[in-house]
Amino acid sequence: MEPPRISLTPGFPISQRTYRTSATSEAEINKQIQNLLAAGLIKESNSCYSSSATLVYKRDEKQKTRLYIDKKKLNAICKTGTESLTRIDSLQDKLNSAKFFSTLDLASGYWHIPLHDEDKEKLAIITTECLYEFQVLPFGFRNAPAIFNRTIRKILTKHKCSNFACPYFDDIVIVSNSLEEHHAYLRKIFKICEEGNIKLKFSKCVFTINKINLLGYEIKEGYITPDNQNIETIKKLQPLKNVKQLQSFLGYVNVYNKFIDSYAKITLL
Repeated sequence: MEPPRISLTPGFPISQRTYRTSATSEAEINKQIQNLLAAGLIKESNSCYSSSATLVYKRDEKQKTRLYIDKKKLNAICKTGTESLTRIDSLQDKLNSAKFFSTLDLASGYWHIPLHDEDKEKLAIITTECLYEFQVLPFGFRNAPAIFNRTIRKILTKHKCSNFACPYFDDIVIVSNSLEEHHAYLRKIFKICEEGNIKLKFSKCVFTINKINLLGYEIKEGYITPDNQNIETIKKLQPLKNVKQLQSFLGYVNVYNKFIDSYAKITLL
């Protein structure tokens, strides 16, 4: 994969101190750092940049923690690139006309993308033991989603897969009109992943289904309806009390505006 470039606003390097934490948390941070070192994802650094490392609980595993790098200050001076995420409407067009779907979850997706040698020092992290710098695209970096999306899209285009597969965040969505066609598409994507050393997290992959919940919608055989779980969430909302809550509510339901009669007229009131 071609390493992306990272452009920052000219000025002094962003440098943060280590966070004050418990001895237990510090030991866990250092343990996870050693795992990253052993995997070749980071290396020791002499960078003038540094972002602080801490721990957060995993969303799906509340008793387990993951390393979190505070990149707020770095992100504030990061120039936004021209890369863009997959357009939701274009993805919906593919989904609407399909009968079979699969979603492939890339294991630690961003880590598949190497950093340019001149940019590695910009993504340095500091712990109580040492200063390190990432060798791969890290999570939490402002442009990471768009860079990842562009990289996967280029791979799919190169292998002539863009007519049936497209990236969405850290997933690859595969669509088809027949079961035989779908299996052929999956085999092709698996071969690309194998040749490119792209790892999938099979526990989070979903294969060959005829209904998919994505982008807040339920899509099945050309029909698209609002996701029932989201609708139930909307129904349970408490009455709005101020303008800020109203703005937040409108932002949430706007994705369903095509299903709401006279939506534009209502929201102008």
